Amino acid sequence: MESKHPVTDITLTIQSGGMIEFEKTGIYPEFLLFHSAQLRRIWRFKQINEKQNGVLKVNGQIAFYYFFDGMGCKMQTVKDGVVTKNWEIEMIKMEMRD
Repeated sequence: MESKHPVTDITLTIQSGGMIEFEKTGIYPEFLLFHSAQLRRIWRFKQINEKQNGVLKVNGQIAFYYFFDGMGCKMQTVKDGVVTKNWEIEMIKMEMRD
């Protein structure tokens, strides 16, 4: 049975910057932006640690686990609470914002 959560199109962008937060804290925030065109979803998480993990949900259900270590991002596809596929995001983009 085909998974209803395609994984091949998920991209990751590390977004740095944001003047409002920088003015308040003196630190440029960093965010992890996961995007899937097929699922029509964007997930945005504040990067708190160099190594970070979490979940991406679709319709309130966990669809993916991510494991980001500053050098790459490993993913796991989840269907009905069971990990069905392990893979890695091949290319990570960097984006600077004002």
